[in-house]
Amino acid sequence: MVATLLRLRFRVLGNQLAASPWQLVGFIFGMLWAAGVLLLVWAGLIAAGFAGLELTRTVVTAGGAVLLLGWTLGPVLIAGVDTTLDPDRLAPFPISTDRMMVALAAAGLTGVPGIATVAGALAVIPAFLHWPVAAAVAVLCVPFGVVTCVLSSRLIASLMSGAGGNRRIRELIGGVAFLLLILLGPIFAGISGLVRASVGTGSEPFAPITAAVSAVSWTPLAAAWAVPGDVAAGDWLPALVKFAVAVATPVVLWWLWRRILVASQGAPVQRTTRQVKPGKLGWFGRLPTGGVGGSWARSLTYWLHDPRYLRQLLVVPVFPVLMLVYSGGDVRSPLFAFSAVVIAFVFGIVPYVDVSYDGTAFASVLATGVRGRADRTGRMLAASAIGVPLLVIVAVVTVALSGMWTLLPAVLGAGIGMLLTGFGVCAVSSALLVVPVAAPGDSPFKRVPGTTAVMGFLMLGVWLIIGVLGSPATVLAIIAAVTGSAAFGWAALAVGVVLGVTFLVIGILVGGRVFDRTAPDLLARLRSMQNA
Repeated sequence: MVATLLRLRFRVLGNQLAASPWQLVGFIFGMLWAAGVLLLVWAGLIAAGFAGLELTRTVVTAGGAVLLLGWTLGPVLIAGVDTTLDPDRLAPFPISTDRMMVALAAAGLTGVPGIATVAGALAVIPAFLHWPVAAAVAVLCVPFGVVTCVLSSRLIASLMSGAGGNRRIRELIGGVAFLLLILLGPIFAGISGLVRASVGTGSEPFAPITAAVSAVSWTPLAAAWAVPGDVAAGDWLPALVKFAVAVATPVVLWWLWRRILVASQGAPVQRTTRQVKPGKLGWFGRLPTGGVGGSWARSLTYWLHDPRYLRQLLVVPVFPVLMLVYSGGDVRSPLFAFSAVVIAFVFGIVPYVDVSYDGTAFASVLATGVRGRADRTGRMLAASAIGVPLLVIVAVVTVALSGMWTLLPAVLGAGIGMLLTGFGVCAVSSALLVVPVAAPGDSPFKRVPGTTAVMGFLMLGVWLIIGVLGSPATVLAIIAAVTGSAAFGWAALAVGVVLGVTFLVIGILVGGRVFDRTAPDLLARLRSMQNA
């Protein structure tokens, strides 16, 4: 049965490549890229073996941890797991769960990433040839490391695809991955800072990295890859403990994965309904009625419940941390105090394709006969109701931590001006542009069919317009920070509020007229993208 499934899997792949010449070209380039990476890995590990035991064990252990992270986060970041053999599609056939799991794991091993991983992992053996016993142990440990990669990938893929039966889990995993991607810069900056600090004290430059890798070697991330290095160093007791962790990890992953698949296949399809009690209409019962109030309530509900909007709120606590890292950890740095302005610049473009997130449900908006000005006003009021309070809180907190209270008017002026200007520009752009967006519950990093480079340039163009229109208050705020002049700070506040409100009103008026003219075309494009 497993062999039959694998043959079907490769037949499907062959048919896809035969039907699409460009996909075949991409597949060939992918194979060539993988071959190039493998040559570098083999050359690097063999060279490390000649450089001494300490470097070899550090490189192998760190490389194994990074490899496992790549396999684990791949399904989240790029949806890279082959779904040709989908558990939901195989469930109706007479195949046991264990055989299906073997087939899925074998499919992961026989794909391009799996073959490249196996070929690269085998380079660990020649890396330890100077220590024959360690090389022999590596032959035993490498399979556990590779199997752990495949099983962790399948486990996360099952959770993200809905096999886990809990949409909230998928949203949580996507949010965590989004945070990890944002924090990659500070993580690398922190590692570089540790290396520079160790050089400054005259100690071993890579001592902090070696210590970190040594700590990770006790975890399931790198235990299998750390055993040969411990054996070569004569540390037999740590090697035995880490080998036990390496053996137990795939067993635990298999058990968790099996539980998820059994639960998803045995659970009936549930259809839930929710009764709305009188007086319990959410934001629709709290905000005014009419076109503006209805649009405001609907958009505010999206902002507070739709994961695609909620993910954008993650930048609020993250950017002050980024600014703190890039300022060298100095909370008294103006860069840290200006975190709110950076948040405003990023947050202000969130609704630039607001209609795209409505999907074909946009038809209900048109059915109400709401005018464009009312729709634009309601949407921007909802965005402002979320963005402005968060911006003010971040500005007050960061300025308070920095101790530079004289900068508060400048930061508030530049931030509010940039944010409201962004919303004004988006009031127009979202009435003109419709782009493919992720469906609710999808990975935030999944490439949506129909996405093109032109759409990326459109977003950059909108961002550029926002930056130019919001620059007067920002320039005044920067002058206030450089000169220490309170007058420039208050001028930045006045200019930012006045220009921000002005551009927001103009955007709503212009966007309303554009919306009245383009709304039917927007719905037609949304439907065509859904049917594509």
